[in-house]
Amino acid sequence: MEPSGHAELSTPRASRPTVYSAHMHHRPPPGDRALLEALGRDGRLGYTDLGAATGMSEHTARRRLQRMIRDRDITFRCDLAHPVAGLSTVVLYRAAVPHTHLEGTGNALARMEEVRLAVSISGSDNLLVMVRLRGLHAIDPFEAHLAERFPNLTVNDRTVFLHSRKRMGRLLDATGRAIGHVPFSLPQV
Repeated sequence: MEPSGHAELSTPRASRPTVYSAHMHHRPPPGDRALLEALGRDGRLGYTDLGAATGMSEHTARRRLQRMIRDRDITFRCDLAHPVAGLSTVVLYRAAVPHTHLEGTGNALARMEEVRLAVSISGSDNLLVMVRLRGLHAIDPFEAHLAERFPNLTVNDRTVFLHSRKRMGRLLDATGRAIGHVPFSLPQV
């Protein structure tokens, strides 16, 4: 993005820490699930179209969606065709770092431009890191940078992905462009 484009973006809201759990806090009611499914098909729908797609009034669709956004039951993101942007390679690292350095290392990794995901996991490899790079040739320099910046981090395994068939509910072609949709659904209990 050009610097002028950055200037047009709004200032991000202060984020509060996200707490993850193996337990779902609540199951969305059917109306909210209908909104999520409609937005999954087309995230650019207006309130009128959302209401029509879900069988609710425009006012109800607006009110429910605004509540879901306020309560952070839903967030929005804009994605891009990574291969077209020159980011053709994904590497998933399983690494180990002493527990006393885990939080600091994870936070520092998460701020790196190449890092898409940095999470602590259980087991001897206690850190899972996913990065997006500009090709296979970029792996060695990235790993050298990791070794220099994080001397306590040991990479024990890596998986290289050259093509993703699906991301965020979208089926992708070889260039990373969306060609279809696979709806996300919660298991019935």
